[in-house]
Amino acid sequence: MKVTYYNHSGFSVETENKVLIFDYYSQGGRFDFFDPKDYLGKDIVFFVSHNHDDHFDTRIFLWEGKVTYVISNDIKLDSDFQGEVLFVKPHETYFFQGVNIETLQSNDEGVAFIVEVDGKTIYHAGDLNWWHWNGESQVFNDDIAKSYHTEIQRIIGKKVDVAFIPADLRLEDKYSWATDYFMEKVGASAVFPMHFWGRFDVCKMLKEKNYGDKVMDITKANEGFCLTDLGSPSPL
Repeated sequence: MKVTYYNHSGFSVETENKVLIFDYYSQGGRFDFFDPKDYLGKDIVFFVSHNHDDHFDTRIFLWEGKVTYVISNDIKLDSDFQGEVLFVKPHETYFFQGVNIETLQSNDEGVAFIVEVDGKTIYHAGDLNWWHWNGESQVFNDDIAKSYHTEIQRIIGKKVDVAFIPADLRLEDKYSWATDYFMEKVGASAVFPMHFWGRFDVCKMLKEKNYGDKVMDITKANEGFCLTDLGSPSPL
């Protein structure tokens, strides 16, 4: 597998036969790194977890006809859209373009994805996160904890190769709670932090905190990682 971090929560995962692109976010073209010509001979599928602008970038429709789409059903497309699209809702399973897809219920908007393709399992959280805000009420934070735990418990027992999990430093000392719980209950061979708003230092913080080489050290936009031997990935 090759994983490329584009920006924010946007990643591509290239396997033997497929290219999966999750929550592409170009910020108006500033981080527009995708080009279908780079992947000739492979099926390309865009995944969109929900309708927030930092996860749903309409520039993905520039490649309509060359790619296909898996889109959360909280997103409404223009009536003249002609691309091939699968709309998904939480707590369902689908088979699309040779890819097995399971969805979880986000505790923000839309869904999280568990995708199985070419013998690999990929988890992309979207905005499913342990959103514990230090200034919020205990009731709010308890509800968030319960909803996050409930969703992650649905996939206990899965062998996850690559996990994309929010690590948002706006949550202050609680930034790692989502990763901590996921790794305790499910685990993954490689973890890519995301939704960190340019704070690349969060990767080193997580590596030093608990997870060592399991956490990928993202240092810049459009950085690629070769996962030929999960557990010993290297940047490209």
